[in-house]
This record gives sequence, structure tokens and C-alpha cells, in this order.
Amino acid sequence: MTAAILVAMVAGTELLRWVRPDRARLIASAAWLVGAIVAAGLTGAVGAWGAAALGLGSAAWLVLRWRFAADLAMAALIIGGGLLLVIDGEPDRVAAVIAGIGAVVLLAHTSNDVCRDVIARARTAPDDGPPSAPEPRPHLRGGRFIGPLERWLIAALALVGAEGVVVGLMAAKGIGRFPEISGDRGRGSTAEEFLVGSLVSWALAGAAALLIAVLRP
Repeated sequence: MTAAILVAMVAGTELLRWVRPDRARLIASAAWLVGAIVAAGLTGAVGAWGAAALGLGSAAWLVLRWRFAADLAMAALIIGGGLLLVIDGEPDRVAAVIAGIGAVVLLAHTSNDVCRDVIARARTAPDDGPPSAPEPRPHLRGGRFIGPLERWLIAALALVGAEGVVVGLMAAKGIGRFPEISGDRGRGSTAEEFLVGSLVSWALAGAAALLIAVLRP
């Protein structure tokens, strides 16, 4: 239950990022997190150690998300959530529902930010080859809307055991992107961007499906 509540708390802060003005977002997010921890403690959903874990995990998310980058925050959430699943991962229908709602939110705009951050890091990674003048690169279009749909669909299909359909969906994505990738004129930047973004997106969908599957009775 603790991992599910942490995911839902983080998802709530992400919703506040969308609807609150800039000045009020951090204050509203902090108030939401404190209120959620108090409510979880009062209802008996978590004990003292669970409340402490929720406080530490949510604070780490806020710091990493606001001060650094979404990919670092998501990595910390996955590691922390995994540890909480090992410690307190008893199957629970309510916990699975809570985790599912949080996962739906986090697989949308937040995961887009994660993929964007990872791709940006890949672009700035050191190269063993000789330095060359920067070249204009075509950008893949539609990922802002296709990405969340793809992740939701992969997670749902994985949960119902339709692995073959997931593989077909991944193959179809590559075929659909082929015209943009082939227009890269041998530089390879678009192909690398597509591969890195796709792998990160699929990994996030898989992590969400695994969380729900572990908690589902």
C-alpha cells in the first residue's frame, strides 16, 4: 500500500503543475503531500515507518523535479517504489486501484518530460569521434500525444497478458516512424532519438504495469 500511496501523491503534485499558476504550484504541492501523509496515517493505511517513507519519497520527488530534471525524479521514484514494494508489497485491491490511478497520470505529460530529458542527455553525451559542426536535425512529431496513448495501451495490454499485441504495437510504431527516420540522410540522429525515446517510454509503461500487477490480488 505504501508504494501505491507514494505514486498517487506524486501524481497529485503533477496534476497541480498543470492547473496552478507558477507561484502557487510549489506551495500547493507541498500542502497536498503533507495532507496526504496525514490522511494516510490517520486512516491506518500506513504506519509510522510508512509515513516517514512517504515524506522522504515525496520530498525527494519535489526537489529533483523542481531543481533538477524529470528523468532524475522518475528514476528516484522507481527505485523508491521498488524498495517499498519489497518491504510492503502485499496484494491489495485498493492499493492496486490507487497505483493505477497514479500511473495513468504519470504516464501522460510527466513521462513525456522524462523522455525529453533523457533524449537531451543523449544529445549532449561526449562523442569519441572528431568534433564536427552542428547540423540541423529533424524532430519527430506527434510524440506529445502519441506517447501517453502508447504507454497507457502497453501497460493495459501487459496487465491482461497480451504480450504478443505489445510486440506488434512496438513494431507498428517503428514502421509508422520510418519515413521520418529515413529522412535523416545518414546522420543517424533521428534514429537514435527514436530508439532512446521509445526504450524509455516502454520502460516506464512496463514499470507501471509491474507495480499494478504486484499489488493486484
